[in-house]
Amino acid sequence: MNPRRRGSLASLVLPRMIVTVAVMAILMCLGTVLAARSILFDQLTNELNSVQERQLKAAHPGDVLAGISSPGIPDGTIMATKQPDGRAQALVIRIAEGDRLTQEEVLMLLDVQADGMDTSLTLPGAGSYRVRAYETSFGKVTIGLPTDRIDTALARLTWLAAALSALAVIATALVTREVLQRATRKLSELTDTADNVSHLELERGSVEVPRVDVGDLPEDNEVTRLSAAFNQMLSNVESALTSREASETKLRRFVADASHELRNPLAAIRGYAELAQRHPDADGAMHAMGRIESESTRMSKLVNDLLLLARLDSDVKTAPSVVDAVEVVVNAVSDSQAASRDHRWLLDVPSSEVEVSADPDQLHQVMVNLLSNARTHTPAGTTVHTSVHVSDGIVVIAVSDDGPGVPPETLPKVFERFTRADEARTHTAAQSTGLGLAIVKALVEGWGGTADVASRPGLTTFEVRLPLVDRS
Repeated sequence: MNPRRRGSLASLVLPRMIVTVAVMAILMCLGTVLAARSILFDQLTNELNSVQERQLKAAHPGDVLAGISSPGIPDGTIMATKQPDGRAQALVIRIAEGDRLTQEEVLMLLDVQADGMDTSLTLPGAGSYRVRAYETSFGKVTIGLPTDRIDTALARLTWLAAALSALAVIATALVTREVLQRATRKLSELTDTADNVSHLELERGSVEVPRVDVGDLPEDNEVTRLSAAFNQMLSNVESALTSREASETKLRRFVADASHELRNPLAAIRGYAELAQRHPDADGAMHAMGRIESESTRMSKLVNDLLLLARLDSDVKTAPSVVDAVEVVVNAVSDSQAASRDHRWLLDVPSSEVEVSADPDQLHQVMVNLLSNARTHTPAGTTVHTSVHVSDGIVVIAVSDDGPGVPPETLPKVFERFTRADEARTHTAAQSTGLGLAIVKALVEGWGGTADVASRPGLTTFEVRLPLVDRS
């Protein structure tokens, strides 16, 4: 993220951070200078107190200035007196010999109010002083100490503090800029990725959604967590788009297959209806009506199967109940044996009940579809073996036959809709809709079970696995 980009997070944070540091630096500079000034002037006040005490102790009538030369009096000390008789005296101790106060400066000192309070005074030829005036028995006395050293020290301290503050602001700006660049780099990448995703065409087709590189940031870092959550969201979006694309493809294929399957019986019905109109004699009309009835029955079965699959796809499921799988299997095999005497039907079931959670009518339809599939796609004399057994809490219903088997290219999609084996496995005149096994898989999976197939020449086995109902 470029910190110079207007409106960016860095461009908003960086100036505020610099202004904050600058204000804090100025306040610290002022505080330091004011504190140093207070300390230095307190020290100067103490020195004035010391000078005053020494002067009072050393002074005597007729020479009130004697105390100014006492040991311990600082260089630069000035003193001026005005005795009761009106005589005025003034003296200054300096490093350079021979310094004296002018008459104007003496008058300025004597004009200071004798209230014992310290005040600042600038003498034209001597500079700035901190002075104090007080009354004594010998007359008015004014003493003062120079402040040039304090002023120089405060000036240097101010410049030093200003320079350090400027360096602190510059360093803060550089460091903050670098930190913001590193901290917002992932946010910038995340923003760019979100912008790219917002311009993707998600309406149709397969979509590959980009991801954000989390990088080497700590796992608990807010940017890392945000990037990980964003990537998870993108994964969910991509998964949803993939599912949608698969669903749309499946729907288009389903509609195309359904249209194709319905076209044939409709065309046959129309053709036989025209034939009956052209040949209204009894034999021709009866034949045509018979074929129309046959095609209508086939079309009705196809439509019913389509409606059932549509209901299963819409997740409108019936409430399952406890069903005896043995009873359903026995009845279904009995019906198939009565309908097809040219097949050999074997049954292997337990003597006791085996209960599963399913819809009894739909479970019967599952068995009818599996047995009808074996009967339709195997030649006469084929042995169809149906068994029920329990393994590790799972009820396994198996339908096996010793027919020619399912072609290898058809086996992976045998449970898909409108899938038909080639002529090698079609041995009856009955036409399959290609929906029976799809219905089996949809119903069984709706009950929480699975449907599988294994096939080779001489042995084809369809297995339905459903959870056992435990009444203990």
